[in-house]
Amino acid sequence: MGEPVGGGPVEGWPAATPTAPRPVREWIVLGAGLAAIIGSFMPWAKISAPILGTMSVSGVDGSDGWITAGLGLVMTVYAGLTLRGQRMPIAVPVLAGLSALGLLGIGVWKIAELQSKEADMRASMSGRDDPLGIGKAMSAATQMSVGSGLWLLTLAGLLGAATIAVVMVSRYRSAST
Repeated sequence: MGEPVGGGPVEGWPAATPTAPRPVREWIVLGAGLAAIIGSFMPWAKISAPILGTMSVSGVDGSDGWITAGLGLVMTVYAGLTLRGQRMPIAVPVLAGLSALGLLGIGVWKIAELQSKEADMRASMSGRDDPLGIGKAMSAATQMSVGSGLWLLTLAGLLGAATIAVVMVSRYRSAST
């Protein structure tokens, strides 16, 4: 009964007003930047050894975590300014994209480095100088794993880089038409 014929507005109903597109991509970049900052302070590696117990190392225990927190901050500032509607030169999203790629690169590098160190540790513990097999037993009982902060940081870098690339391509396409 109240359906319009031909798709026009229904009498007595308010006309639909066009809404502005939601800046979903910028929110994703903001979330990725915040995740990178949080991941910089979370554990990057966890080591459990029979005699020593369990130890975890966060990113800010060294300089790498402070670098990744700074890169996450660059992404967060870019997304915040974009969400506020401020016009920025092309260098700003490029810098944010390079920051995201930096996060991804550091994350992948640190994960590979930790896995390499674990292999080196196991090889040195169960070497030829172990006639009683104590080192081999310790090596088998020692567990080393990548921490949740490093996984979060790497995922934030990947998500941020991909989203900023989509933002830049869509802006380039809209500017050229």
